[in-house]
Amino acid sequence: MKISLYKTLSILFWCFACNTLVAQNILRVAITQNVGALNPQGYNTNAMFAQNMVYEGLVRLDKNGVLSPSLAISWEISNDGKVYVFTLREGVQFSNGESFNADAVVLNFESILKNRVRHSWCGLIHALDSVKKINDSHIELHLKYPYAPTLYELSLIRPFRFLAPSAFPPDLDLIKHDPKPIGTGPYMLVDSQLGISDSFAKNEHYWDKARYNGIYFDTIIMRVIFDPNTKLSALKSGQIDLVYGYDIIPIEMFLQIWHDKNLKTYLSEPIFITSLVLNSNKLPAYMREAIATAINKQELVRGVYGDMQPCSDWLFITRDTLPNFQPQSHTQKKQYDFSSKSCQAPDTKKAKALLTQANPTLQTPIKLELLYSGDSPAQKMLAQILAYELQSIGIELNLSASEPTIYRNRQLHGNFEISFNDTWGVPYEPLSILYSMLTPSHIDFSAQSGLENVDTIRMLITELLAQNPHSNNAQTLLKQILSLLSQSHVYIPLTAQRNKAIANKDIKGIQMGILSYEIPFWEFYK
Repeated sequence: MKISLYKTLSILFWCFACNTLVAQNILRVAITQNVGALNPQGYNTNAMFAQNMVYEGLVRLDKNGVLSPSLAISWEISNDGKVYVFTLREGVQFSNGESFNADAVVLNFESILKNRVRHSWCGLIHALDSVKKINDSHIELHLKYPYAPTLYELSLIRPFRFLAPSAFPPDLDLIKHDPKPIGTGPYMLVDSQLGISDSFAKNEHYWDKARYNGIYFDTIIMRVIFDPNTKLSALKSGQIDLVYGYDIIPIEMFLQIWHDKNLKTYLSEPIFITSLVLNSNKLPAYMREAIATAINKQELVRGVYGDMQPCSDWLFITRDTLPNFQPQSHTQKKQYDFSSKSCQAPDTKKAKALLTQANPTLQTPIKLELLYSGDSPAQKMLAQILAYELQSIGIELNLSASEPTIYRNRQLHGNFEISFNDTWGVPYEPLSILYSMLTPSHIDFSAQSGLENVDTIRMLITELLAQNPHSNNAQTLLKQILSLLSQSHVYIPLTAQRNKAIANKDIKGIQMGILSYEIPFWEFYK
């Protein structure tokens, strides 16, 4: 009885709080689960889009994935690529009024480096030697060796964003302690009710609010709604204004809303690539090539996504180019073009020949397991169409759905024959993902480990990552690595995924970029 009464009072209080904010500009958003503690160095339950609302780093990426100044207004890199000098933005305050300066930067980096092991997935953590204060507005970052993705990894949402010095525990350990989330970003977390809602208020101290005419929405209330159909009902009834995110809007829900006059749908440019991964320890080279040759990507993608997104022959959305390491104009054209709807055409005859010529005694049907995540309707549909297509060359796929944790563990330990994988998008592509291929932290390490030339691939990746960012040799190395990976047929790129949003027609300013983790609430208005 007491528990029920407590829940009732909590809900009534939340509703009362909503009513008292009528005079403010409020945006109501549906989310699948609470945003978490918003620890700037936290993972797992800490929602990246929400961390991005609260915290900022030295540099950032704009909507086109172009490197831009943030809390640092400029930087210089030494000729040997091992020293970065940043000029900090003056007059910046944390949301509690504390000053952002060189001391705050150094303190945050001391905390980050205290837990190198926790952040070991990131190559910069290993390359970083020390961070020193020159004066209040300048800091110096020293590397043990040149590391090409340095600036792009400094733009990551975690762990290189800044917390107010007063929020740190005495031991600076943010793995053991979740601090009060105080950043310099446009919003601050003001209330969280587990399983019900999270509320954000705009940061009145935000240094860049003039760019957005003061930021329109004073309050953002995020309601926890797990079921997609309930989200849809809440949208149609006006209980919420917005649903945003490729992973929380099912395809069928998006298509259902497409022609609704009271709601607007939005699609971003491609944000990452979904590929089929063939385990080189389980499938011989000729079989991998035959499968790659037989797949009709255009029909596959159309069958699952309609005309919402393109097929892809590229492993990364960055294609075969390195990012520009210098800040660019915000009017720069799109870097990554997927306007062509054509992909390599299937060749069933060639695929059959590859199988029979390599192994004339091969018995058909060839039985293989395709592992997919049981909570992904899109992966299930892709798997079903692939099973149908590969029957034409004598391959019978056993479709195996796994719970997400088991799915990831099987991929990590190489306990699969065929599976799916998503790249991470900008700013992780291509360099940070290539770094991750060097350690057994994701599917790539296990999938590639059976290749005869795997040592060559890893050597070239290591050489690429150690290049000075100004080196002309880096682009040549990247193309060589991507060529070897393509020839291995470990990866069969399928489609370039796009972010999705559905909003009340009164919500303006929604311009989706290529950053999968960003929801720019500070740009929205009515």
